[in-house]
Amino acid sequence: MRKGIKWILVLLAAAALVLVFRWKAPKQEEVSLAQTNVEAAAELLDAYAEGRDTLLFYHQDIDEKQVYHLLQAQQPYYATLSTASFQNGSLQLTYEIPQKEMQQKGIEAARKTGAQAAADEHSIEGKLKAIHHALIRSCVYEQTGEDRAQMAAGAIEDGVAVCGGYARAFCAMCDGAGLDVYYVEDDDMTHAWNAVRLYGETYFIDCTYDDPVPDQGQRVGDAYFMLTAEQLKETHTWNEALYEDFLDSRYPEQFAYIQRMQDLQLADPALRAADTDTAAEQKELNRLNETLGITLAESVVYTDENGQEVCMTYGELYQKGYEALWDEVDGRRRIENLIDRYIVPPLAARSMGF
Repeated sequence: MRKGIKWILVLLAAAALVLVFRWKAPKQEEVSLAQTNVEAAAELLDAYAEGRDTLLFYHQDIDEKQVYHLLQAQQPYYATLSTASFQNGSLQLTYEIPQKEMQQKGIEAARKTGAQAAADEHSIEGKLKAIHHALIRSCVYEQTGEDRAQMAAGAIEDGVAVCGGYARAFCAMCDGAGLDVYYVEDDDMTHAWNAVRLYGETYFIDCTYDDPVPDQGQRVGDAYFMLTAEQLKETHTWNEALYEDFLDSRYPEQFAYIQRMQDLQLADPALRAADTDTAAEQKELNRLNETLGITLAESVVYTDENGQEVCMTYGELYQKGYEALWDEVDGRRRIENLIDRYIVPPLAARSMGF
């Protein structure tokens, strides 16, 4: 009898150890190798897209608050992030989007509205301003207890939102117009606005601050449209380093050349930052050669320094094109010729220094 009791106690102790071990060290298949908050947010979103909403992180530099801000930055959803810490140092993060179907409906409406608002504009800044104005004219700032006021749905479908609703709607509207724009928030201010990279420089847009309170109908302010970090610091606080690191990860350096060529109407307006490293098509090189009146290259395929055949990317193609426009006398003649032929808009060319 005593021997039987002893074995029962042993089994109970073993079961307890298993439970403690699970508490201390969660399942290995959930572990992420991310070492930075930017990487952690990206991996968590990838996992969510694959149907898994939870990941475990062991690296000590992962901070749940910063990861949450970065999750919010790149998706126009009002989302939540729950956390659990374990004695072995791991951090479990669970990403969830409440009322996702309803939010998705509002986001799609915002994308459609943004595309319509920017339809008559050719420059990137012109599209941003048109969307900025359209949002402010159709939405009223009002503090409510409703979650919808934090969502794109509140701003677009209800016409009532708080700062989070404005900023999420602006992201979705810009996405609908083919623009890469991100959500910025600060805990101390309990406020949200947007960031964009144009020609390699970071600019901020605060639609909430540009919407008069009490509402004044069609009147739109622009004091907080396309501000530099130094200008925004006069009234706002935020983790500048965190968002700069994030924006560095979203905007390849060569995308600045694509943006310049888009504003000159010499690049495909549908290209996004994610397309920068995509292989360019031969027909696009041919078109650019003919338009500029100079041979940038005979083929998009070339042999690199290692003797390997590689294909020119869109970033490389449009960098070559933009640099060709700046070639002293010949460049000036080319741009003037393009203006004379109504290919390049004069105002855009002059604003870039041509």
